[in-house]
Amino acid sequence: MPLSSPARNGSTRPPAPRLTTLSHIQIASLWFALFTQWMTVVPVLVPSQVAEMLGPGAALKEGVAGSVIASGAFVAMIVAPLAGALSDRSSAKHGRRRSFLVTGVFGTAIALVWLASFTRGANLWLYALAFLNLQFWWNWAAGPYAGLVPDVVPKRETNRASAWLNVMSVLGTISGNVVLVVLYSPGRLYPTVATFIAIMLLCLWLTIRGSREPTPVRSHERFEFRAFMRSFYLDPRLHQNFYWVLVTRLFGNMGIWSIFTFMLYYLQDVIGIRHPTGVMNGLLGVGVVLAIPASLLGARLADHHGAVPVVRLTSWIMAGAAIGFVLLALHPNLLLVIAVGLVFCAAYGTYQAVDWALALQVLPDDASSGKDMGIWQVSMVLPQILGPAATGWMLSWVKALAGAGAAYVVAFVVAAGWFVLAAWFVSHIRLASQQHVSTGLAGRSS
Repeated sequence: MPLSSPARNGSTRPPAPRLTTLSHIQIASLWFALFTQWMTVVPVLVPSQVAEMLGPGAALKEGVAGSVIASGAFVAMIVAPLAGALSDRSSAKHGRRRSFLVTGVFGTAIALVWLASFTRGANLWLYALAFLNLQFWWNWAAGPYAGLVPDVVPKRETNRASAWLNVMSVLGTISGNVVLVVLYSPGRLYPTVATFIAIMLLCLWLTIRGSREPTPVRSHERFEFRAFMRSFYLDPRLHQNFYWVLVTRLFGNMGIWSIFTFMLYYLQDVIGIRHPTGVMNGLLGVGVVLAIPASLLGARLADHHGAVPVVRLTSWIMAGAAIGFVLLALHPNLLLVIAVGLVFCAAYGTYQAVDWALALQVLPDDASSGKDMGIWQVSMVLPQILGPAATGWMLSWVKALAGAGAAYVVAFVVAAGWFVLAAWFVSHIRLASQQHVSTGLAGRSS
């Protein structure tokens, strides 16, 4: 085993032993906590709260909900890479990411309590401000956390780490929806929020305990704002693969958020479900259960065939599922909606299993992994601005002219188009070599 050597990120890195399964679970725990919130607050709680504040039968609920979500995502798009870049420069003795994770989690806890205080008749502008605040603290933690993963995971274990991160995102989504089913009712959010906060604090402790960050070397360089801002520009000629990953992920997430954000209204206004929250929670819950074996399959496929073919195949499957929702808008059938939704969730789970691994393989520089992974995070966040806002107002406009069925036909055809573009652009990625990792998640454990 080679002797210790200074790492490119300016820290003294000891020889990297193989991570145990427990270590992978601990590192990925904070992703579990974030997904319990992201996949419940954004697609379920925000649309539900907006509808409650506007009153029953509000004509513009899609446009308002989409705009609130989009404004929050705009904050996230700025904060994630900024916090990641600041953490790259940190020389705190306990690790350059830890203080950002701790402050982000505690800020999120306060922001969730504020968001839960809004009920029928509350001020929508103040509600939007509360959601902006929540997005700030989510991403103050998420940007540096994305940089933590390449800091503590050896290169040879990226596929394994990616699979565990996806499993945690799936389990987090399940847990978040179970919390909603058990505790949530309109106008009574505090029990739900208290549970989210408890989960988040526990997962923060697990991640810190399981992440042995390299000791930062104190930099004597003066901070220069212009140089700091210039560091966010990456020459496309030198980092083509990184940009293709960004573009592919952006288009894929445009399709995902154009569907997820409005599924609650689709079930209610098109399929005819009077109380769609329970159906939505159940669909997401069962769907993400299927995503776990799909994730394991995705990791195996990536080991044998590479991440690029897996992303391409799953993008085509999600495009087909979107067309399925189009056909069901013309001929509503709840059982078929559930079947198509489960196919969509399984394909999404397989895609997510290799998402991190693909990004980690094309990182421009380990020294700036927080910044670069924060930029990568933008390709998930930016679609939350464009997708919900554009799709939401398009739905409101077309629905006023031609009815709910026609509106969702148009919306989901556009979503299918985003997935097709993702499948096409991912083919432009050219990796120097495909790593056939023998430490896959479903294989032997440490």
